[in-house]
Amino acid sequence: MGSEKLKISIIVPTFNEAGNMHPLLSRIKNALEEENYEIVIVDDSSPDKTADKALEAARELGIEGRVKVIVRNGERGLSTAVVKGLENADGDIMVVMDGDLQHPPEMIKSLISPIIKEQAEVSIGVRRGKGYQGLSFLRRIVSKAASTLSKILLPQTRNITDPMSGFFALKKEVFRRARGSLNPKGFKILLELIVKANVPPEKIKEVEFVFERRRWGESKLNSREVFNFLWHLLNLNEFRILKFMLVGISGIFVNEGVLWLSYYKAGIMLELSAALGIESSILSNYLLNSIFTFKKRKAGSFIGRMARYHISTAIGVLINYATLLVLSKALHVEVLLSNLIGIFLGFVANYALSERFVWKELSGDET
Repeated sequence: MGSEKLKISIIVPTFNEAGNMHPLLSRIKNALEEENYEIVIVDDSSPDKTADKALEAARELGIEGRVKVIVRNGERGLSTAVVKGLENADGDIMVVMDGDLQHPPEMIKSLISPIIKEQAEVSIGVRRGKGYQGLSFLRRIVSKAASTLSKILLPQTRNITDPMSGFFALKKEVFRRARGSLNPKGFKILLELIVKANVPPEKIKEVEFVFERRRWGESKLNSREVFNFLWHLLNLNEFRILKFMLVGISGIFVNEGVLWLSYYKAGIMLELSAALGIESSILSNYLLNSIFTFKKRKAGSFIGRMARYHISTAIGVLINYATLLVLSKALHVEVLLSNLIGIFLGFVANYALSERFVWKELSGDET
């Protein structure tokens, strides 16, 4: 299937990026000169008249027939702007990119190539090595932290290098599958499209690019967008990590209760009472996680999952213990603080293993 048979829609959400419009449209025109394409600008009523500048640039470049400009009134948000653009696009392949020239238009052909060759349903522009040169230090930290959280909370993204990328291409069919259940929040939409469209990991490809420096315009990343993204990430995760945490807290009470009954009431020796308390809490946590946290994942052996849960719990405990010793003895960090850090790392490890190892059977169905 050749690219000449396909129409390419370039979705560009904008806010206060009037100065970028002419160079952006010019570079897209040059990059896709022989292609069948359209450009969909979605502007959030920019005070600097970005929409007018886009139309003016399109006329000057002789591509006014290829450019759609949608102006949203009283509505802000990058993800919702992207969805608006996708809804109004006619292309067989849809490309999403920023309007600030940090995503190079010259990479569009490379980005859509895996889709044209039917190797992928989604193709992601990823920043690697020097590809981060256009990002500020704060933006890099936020991007890395968000990527790490995404991989922990969403098993579907664990093999994606940069799940926070805002430069990607997808088949129209992917958007159609996801459209009915989309609830875009925050400053990234890629994660939701992948999760809601059930895109198989093997149908996701990555293309490296260099993140260019911003020339004009304002960053869409702010505290409100970050909060929206984090909340949305929890929604996509179906709040499993919070449920897992609540189950863990309940396990403390089970452990303490069994220890109290066996040691103080039944007179069983302390070593055995402690072991009974620990095992009771592990079994309680496993049962509650099975019917509460991971209730949609019922495939496979109940006993097999229980055995794997014991392994994941043991690994979490070892990480907690090792962290406590290393921080307190080798680095001379206060013991209680060292233990707290160890508890956190052990919890993260236990949760990640529960997602990927213990209740792994239906993870693929959720992608």
